[in-house]
Amino acid sequence: MEEHNEEKKVVRYHLERHKWPDEIQAEKEQKRKIITIVATCIACFLSGFLVHGVINKSSVSGNSQFAKLEQIYSLMENQWYFGKEDKDLANTLMTNAINGMLDNQWDPHTSYMSPQEYESFASSLQGNFVGIGIQYYALDEDTFMVERVFKGSGAEKGGMIKGDMIKAVNGVSVKGKDIDEIAAMIKGELNSSVNITVVRENKDIDLTIQRSVVNDSVYGYVDQKVGILEINTFAETSGDEVGKYLADFKKQGVNQLIIDLRDNGGGYVTAAMQIASYLVPQDAVVYQEQSKDGTIQAHKAYDDYERYTFDKLVILINEDTASASEVLTSCLKAHLKHASTVGVTSYGKGTVQVPITFEDGSSFKYTIAEWLTPNGKHINGVGIKPDHKAELDPAITTGILNIPEKTVYKADSVSPFAKPIQIYLKFLGYNADRSDEYFSHQSAQALKSYQRDHNLTVNGEINEETIKSLLSSCAKKWHQNREVLDVQMNKALSLLGK
Repeated sequence: MEEHNEEKKVVRYHLERHKWPDEIQAEKEQKRKIITIVATCIACFLSGFLVHGVINKSSVSGNSQFAKLEQIYSLMENQWYFGKEDKDLANTLMTNAINGMLDNQWDPHTSYMSPQEYESFASSLQGNFVGIGIQYYALDEDTFMVERVFKGSGAEKGGMIKGDMIKAVNGVSVKGKDIDEIAAMIKGELNSSVNITVVRENKDIDLTIQRSVVNDSVYGYVDQKVGILEINTFAETSGDEVGKYLADFKKQGVNQLIIDLRDNGGGYVTAAMQIASYLVPQDAVVYQEQSKDGTIQAHKAYDDYERYTFDKLVILINEDTASASEVLTSCLKAHLKHASTVGVTSYGKGTVQVPITFEDGSSFKYTIAEWLTPNGKHINGVGIKPDHKAELDPAITTGILNIPEKTVYKADSVSPFAKPIQIYLKFLGYNADRSDEYFSHQSAQALKSYQRDHNLTVNGEINEETIKSLLSSCAKKWHQNREVLDVQMNKALSLLGK
């Protein structure tokens, strides 16, 4: 599933959950020898990559296995009969060869990105951009759903909400367009406006939205004298942005803090280090790093940061809180007695990747170490269990990755779509009797009621039109009733006496 921040494109990597034991040393070494012949390693940390200065080149000349690979590549490129069907065969073969080497049962985070994927990935960590301030993704080739509207953005001010489906941009239909073409249609100069037509519960709504500088990594506000920081990712600007909000909270006399790290899949570890340095004592260990040879290095908070203290601090986490988010969470838990966590067990991404960029703009990252909590605990494949468990309604956390374009599912049938559809119906107050992959007669009757209420074809069948409408209805209910439905935030507030 592709996901984009309008003209600033984002490919999401953190949604799939995995469990990983330690790397297999021999395989890692062989992969490293093959890859490093064509590039030097650039030291950085991206989406959970920790900083390393690694520059290495090695020769594989005389390696019989590599010679075999070269021979097969040449045969496929020059003599393979079906090669004529691929206009970019050389690139396809190389990409498939690389991905084949990376296919293993232990480490999903060692991976290869095409130039386009890497550009989108890197740009997502810049921290701000000029745009309308939305994040959207392709449900299918003609349907693009708004997943997030950034706080203070032109889109929020213009009335766009999560769950809206983009229908047209400046009067031009998005039907038949790919996601990059839509991004180009939305893109424009600072302070200029764009008209976007969205579909909300089967009704067309025209919105005029002004483009502005959008901060998509951090948003802060005060609610009931509690400072709330929503950190969406650890971008280049996140540390500075958090510092500004904390200074503002101090001026307002705020002495309680909630840090919302839900759905934050990581980012620059330096940003997590900076944020931790505002909140924990000097010389406090933020995280530890264990190398392949067993050596452990402690990374401590920065000295030259103003410290902010709070009487109580609550951290919100969920199943997609990962990597740098878990670094920050475990650090605050280790050093602040008044810090507690609310939500569900976090992702459990505790491995360290080093990225390599190539001349064509593509990138390769491979696991080189594992990070540990300040107390030396392993997070990888385990995650952080909350002190106070709180689960959102399953309709909010149950998604649909694709929508059937022509296939329909009738009552008394089994379908992967039956489970989410019945969950959505219950959430919306319709009398579905099940929450599994069997689509019952009673649930079909409930679906008929929903279809009737929303001017759809009343047949009780799961189809493309009905699924899209249900998704939009659920998003609208969440948006309009979030103060009640967000039980995790409410639990955090209650712990602070609110």
